[in-house]
Amino acid sequence: MTRVLTVVCGVAVAASAIAAHGAEPARLNVERLIEEALANNPSLAVLRHRLEASEARIPQVRALNDPMIALELSNVPLSDFDFNSTPMSGKRLVLRQRLPYWGKRAARGEVAAREARVVEAGLRDREGAIVNLVKQAYLTLHFLDRSIDITEENRSLIRDFIRIAQTKYAVGRGLQQDVLKAQVSLSKLNVRLIGLRQRRDRAAAELNTTLNRQPQALLGRTAEVVTTPGVLDVANLQETALANRPLLKGIRARANRWRAEEELAHRESRPDFDVSVGYTQRDFDGDPVAGSDFLSVGVQLNLPIFQGSMHHHHAMAARARMRAAEAEYEEKRQQVFLQIQQLFIDVTAHREEAALYKTAIIPQAEQALASAMAGYQVGKVDFLTLLDNQVTLFDFETAYYHHLTEYEKSLARLEAVVGKRLF
Repeated sequence: MTRVLTVVCGVAVAASAIAAHGAEPARLNVERLIEEALANNPSLAVLRHRLEASEARIPQVRALNDPMIALELSNVPLSDFDFNSTPMSGKRLVLRQRLPYWGKRAARGEVAAREARVVEAGLRDREGAIVNLVKQAYLTLHFLDRSIDITEENRSLIRDFIRIAQTKYAVGRGLQQDVLKAQVSLSKLNVRLIGLRQRRDRAAAELNTTLNRQPQALLGRTAEVVTTPGVLDVANLQETALANRPLLKGIRARANRWRAEEELAHRESRPDFDVSVGYTQRDFDGDPVAGSDFLSVGVQLNLPIFQGSMHHHHAMAARARMRAAEAEYEEKRQQVFLQIQQLFIDVTAHREEAALYKTAIIPQAEQALASAMAGYQVGKVDFLTLLDNQVTLFDFETAYYHHLTEYEKSLARLEAVVGKRLF
């Protein structure tokens, strides 16, 4: 009877949705929702653009400065402004190029590349968080969908109780108090349904926001959740997290970034070279070289005698930040290991409780309710016992789906903490 009532209630809910909105939304698929969130979530778009900007800096910092070109009019007499009046006069074209000391450009590029890896790790970690958000919202919707179904089913059972109690009262074999108790229980279930539907609407709005949809967009029912099998080992999970968690990779990349910054600081203390080539065109014919044009070649370099302290402290600051990143890595590693252990405990407990409810507690409660129903109809069981058995079964069925969804939620959180899809 309970299975028939479940089907009837499901059809009634679907019919009301069609009447209210004109069409039933498609049934939800968690993998498609994850793909949509990864493609459309605005926070991921922000990080992707930041990564593009960081990667675009790498060739910038490795590039040479633009060459300088100069046109000079040299030694022109102000008396007649004649380039042919003296052998010193001429028109000079000069090309200059700054060449950084060997290794500076590569060191600057290494710093920028390490910075890009930090941003990339942040993007990957956020992707894992988005996947977890979608799974958490989906599983919340699944629990609420099943809770609504169970509540609708129990409402139908309470209505049956009311009819039975009214019939027995009408023939003088029952109490009006039994009818009133059943009506109060029905009202409580109506109130509970209002709360469940409110929670579902809120969870749907949160999922829509993660998907970058309008919060009020309609979401269909969730598919049935099949219990995820798998034997977990804490030590293996911790090793997997060390190898895959983007958060830890990002901290390691930050430490490497400051290590590269320290190397750059040492190289920045070395001089740069300015190479110049000049060509002077002359018009004077009466000089010893018969007005021949001149070619000039020169090299300049800066003397970093006043910058030693600056570069020294630059290197000290980079080294301190590198050590801070290494200490942060150790802190986050311990936090990740703790989260894995805690989630492992949660997974184990919810799996065992869900199995116990499904295989033992709910079948026993169903038998107790069926027995109480039969006993009440022949006057061997009072109505309060019947009602108590029904409420107990209702609570047990809800508790089963609570532990089932919390088990799956814990697995989803575990994947986010480890940084890898495990199931």
